[in-house]
Order: sequence, then structure tokens, then C-alpha cells
Amino acid sequence: MSSPEVRRPSLQRRMALELAVALGALLIGLFVVLDSLIDRELYGRLDHALQDHARAIAVYLENGPDAGELSVLRRLMPEYELPGHADFFEVWGADGSTLFRSASSADRPLQHPPMGGQGPRYYDLDLPDGHAGRGLAMPVLARLGGKPTEVTLAVATERTEADRLERRIHYSLMGGVALALLLAVGIALLAVRRGLRPVLRFGERVARGGASPIPAPSPAPMADAALPRELAPFAAALDDAFARLYATIERERRFSHDVAHELRTPLTEIRASIEASSRRPGDDAARDAAYGTSIAAVERMQRAIDTLLQLARYEAGQDRPATDPLDAAALARRLLASLAPDAAERRVRIDDALPSALWVRSDVGSLERILSNLLRNAIAYAPEGSTIRLGAETSGGGCFLRVDNPAPGLDAADLDQFGERFWRKAPAGGTAAHAGLGLALARALAASLGLALTFELRDGWLAARLGPLPDLSMD
Repeated sequence: MSSPEVRRPSLQRRMALELAVALGALLIGLFVVLDSLIDRELYGRLDHALQDHARAIAVYLENGPDAGELSVLRRLMPEYELPGHADFFEVWGADGSTLFRSASSADRPLQHPPMGGQGPRYYDLDLPDGHAGRGLAMPVLARLGGKPTEVTLAVATERTEADRLERRIHYSLMGGVALALLLAVGIALLAVRRGLRPVLRFGERVARGGASPIPAPSPAPMADAALPRELAPFAAALDDAFARLYATIERERRFSHDVAHELRTPLTEIRASIEASSRRPGDDAARDAAYGTSIAAVERMQRAIDTLLQLARYEAGQDRPATDPLDAAALARRLLASLAPDAAERRVRIDDALPSALWVRSDVGSLERILSNLLRNAIAYAPEGSTIRLGAETSGGGCFLRVDNPAPGLDAADLDQFGERFWRKAPAGGTAAHAGLGLALARALAASLGLALTFELRDGWLAARLGPLPDLSMD
């Protein structure tokens, strides 16, 4: 029973939501700031007008002949003497009692400001006519009975128009912010969708690359010039991962193909020899020949399989060389001694031009296997009675080993095939010792050591050059 599909979160929806919330918070904050600034400016103008009126009345109170003579004040500020007008003032004594008020109050008192503070105090109040108002109370000096006396002057004015204007501005700002928020959400959705379009296309490319059938060639690189800079590291990592995956698949495919290729002929030989022996029952010579042919074929299969397995380990990076100081000249001479019988059988002479000691840093087993392969090939394929040269040369702080042998049967085009598995100049000339894998293994071992194994054909001579090996004699 299949499990229900998990609902995965949407990156596009999440980014759009977070962007919309951020823009909404920004617009709301902007609304609060603008509304506060407008209120402050609007009511600041109202307070400034109250302050001007209070100062004008205070000047009269301080310099008038008597506080009870208001005729001059009526002439100067008639707005306070019209019943039903929106402006009011009142003077309180030190004990809070009303000394006199404007005629516009119609004998109804003004509200006192909240307690606290000695200087000018602005406050909101209900006016004598029942409307909402704004007031200012401040201490002044008035001439009462011919002498200066400290009193409190309160002036007030109606704030209905200011409140109405403030509400209109407030609602206008609120509507503008709401519209801007809707536009911002729409723009955020569009921007996120357009911004994530390369990501979606990249995901489709990854899906197509991951869904490619195994026999298909390596997919096109994910990283290209059109990819956004932020996605380039992911694309490079995927390209590297796909490259390693396809390389592994290719190694396994090649290994399977090589094993099948190499085992086909020996198995055919074994089957043919056994069938031939079975048709001659009681023939000991035929049976012994079949045994010999089968054993030789099995040895060839064993050698090929061992070499293929070693190649696969080195190509997969499973075997790492351990480099140590070693005498390459002594190593090469031990190999020459072990190969002396093969050389004598083909009457091949080996010219040893190596120095008495050649100390380098390398892996003993890998270097021995490479040199053994080169020397065996040189002995096996050089013409009988010819001479092979073994030497060394130093260049750029490194040491190069050389194996030169006559190769009249080779041409320049053959060098391109060197190192390919199972390649032989004569396809039918494979033996248990030469299955066409030696140079492939030698090159893989050289690559694992960080060395180059190159071949050059000049004047009928094949020169194999291995290096550069770190020359310890120069340290």
C-alpha cells in the first residue's frame, strides 16, 4: 500500500508571503509615521493660533488701565464678544475662581486643564457651546486694582474643522496604504515568480539529466552563461556529481565488456580442446593436449581478470600509492635480472645506461609494475638479436626513465592506440602474458603516481618515457 503523497512547502509561496508581509509592515509603519506627522502639524497650527490669541490678551491684561474695563479688548478682539462664536477665553484667580470671561461663553465656564505643571498647558476640552475644542492655559500678570497680580489665562477654540480635516487625511492615507499594499502583494508575486523562473528551469534541467537512461551519454552541463550567479555553485556541484556518476557507470560498463571480450576466446579454446579430446576416448596424448590448452587458457583468463580488477581499483581511486625514497636504478636492475632468461631466449641484448644509484621518491610496487611491463613489452616485441636501451635523464628538477627498443613494425598511427585495453598490433597475437592490458595498467599506475607515460617513434625506434620522478639527489 503506497503512502500518501507528502504536501511539500512551496518556496515561491513562502517568498511571496514573506515579501508581502515585509512590504505590508513597511507600509503600515509609513502610514503611522505620516499620520502622526500630519496630526502633529495640523494641531500644532491650532496650538500656535491659540498661543497668538493668548499673548494678545495677555498684553492687554498686563498694560490695560483695569481688568474690569474690557471696552478696549472688545474693540481689539470682537470675536470673543459674539455669543455663539467658536472662540473663548477666561481669567482665573490664584484660587481658581473666575475673574471674568468672554461674552461668547454665555456665562458658561471653561474647563480647567489637568493638574500639574506651571507653564503653558495645552489640553482638549468640551467648549461651553458643547463642541469639542482645544485650550491653552498660561500664567500672566494682570493689573487688578491698580497693581500687578498673577492670574491664569485660558483661551479655547473649536477643533471641529481640524478634526474633520484630520479624519479625511487619515482615511485618505489608509485607503492609499491599502491600495499600495495590494499593489505591493501583486508586484511581490510577479517578482517572485519571475525571479524563480531560472530556478524552475534549472530544476527541469536537473530532472531531465537525472532521468536520462543509463546507456545515454553524459548529459549537457548544467552550468552555463545564462544561469544566475547564485545557482552556479549548485550547477557546478551537480555537473561534478553527474560526471562522477557517469564515469563510474562507464568504468563498470567497460569492465563488463572487457571481461566478456577477454574470456570469450579462452573459453572457446577450452571448449574446443575438450570437444576434440572427447572424440578420441582413450587417447592419452589428445587428453594431455586438451589439459595443456585448458590450463594455458585459464592462466590467460586469470591474468586478464587480475589486471582488469587492478585497473578498476586504480581508476576508481580505491588504491592509493604510498611514496617513499627508493633507488630506481637498483629496482630496474633487479627487474633486468629476472627478465634475463626471456631476453636470452630471444637473443635480445639490454644496454644498461642507468647511473650506479638513482634515488627518487615513488611507490615501489607501482613503479616496479610499470617498469616490468615496459621491459617485458620491449623484450617481447623487439626483433630477435636486437638491442634495448635503458636509461635516465634529468630535466627541470625531475628524473625521467627511458626504455628504447627497435620497433620496425609500428607506425605513428599506432601510438594513438597505446594504452587502450586489448589493443595489439596483431589482433590474433595475444598470449597469456600479453593480453593487451599491460600498457593500460601502466598508464593507470603512472597517473596514480602523478607521472606521465609517453611514447615516441623515431627512426624505427620506440621510446617510452616515464616521469618526472622527484630526484632526491638534487635536494
